[in-house]
Order: sequence, then structure tokens, then C-alpha cells
Amino acid sequence: MKINRYSLRYLFLLIVAILLFSLIGDHGFITLYKSNKQIKNLKTEIEYSQNIIDSLKTEIDRLKHDTSFIEKIAREKYGMAKENEKIIKFVEESE
Repeated sequence: MKINRYSLRYLFLLIVAILLFSLIGDHGFITLYKSNKQIKNLKTEIEYSQNIIDSLKTEIDRLKHDTSFIEKIAREKYGMAKENEKIIKFVEESE
């Protein structure tokens, strides 16, 4: 059985078209690769956000129940002091 040149060309073009479609199409390899990369990035973002949420929940719990933590925040963040205490603030001189 002989295959003529035109049949080989059409077969070659068909194979090239199938390969291009498998690379570029809606469900092609390139699209799937990009989708998998995006999924990995989103999972990393979710994990980071979950860590922040856990940290904030811990801080909320400490603010509700830990008086020494509340005192620490009041002193550091808001510059508050107990009665009969003096606050000394150090300021760097600019050159």
C-alpha cells in the first residue's frame, strides 16, 4: 500500500493541528500549567491569611483575658502609665 505525498501532507497537518490544539486550546497543556501555578499561589495566600487570622485570634483572646498583656499594650502603644509613674521619652537629635 502506497501513500502519496498529498496524503502525507494532510496527515502531517492534522498531527500539527492536534498538537497545537493540545498545547493552546482551552484545556491544553499551557492552560493547565498556568492553572496549576495559580492554584499553588492561591493555596500559599490562603495559608498566609490563615496564619494571620490565627495570630489575631490569639491576640484577641489575650486582650480579653490577660491583664499583663493589656498593660503592656497600654504602655507601649498608647504611652500610658500607672498612677505616680513618670514617663521618660528619648528623642534622637537630627544631624
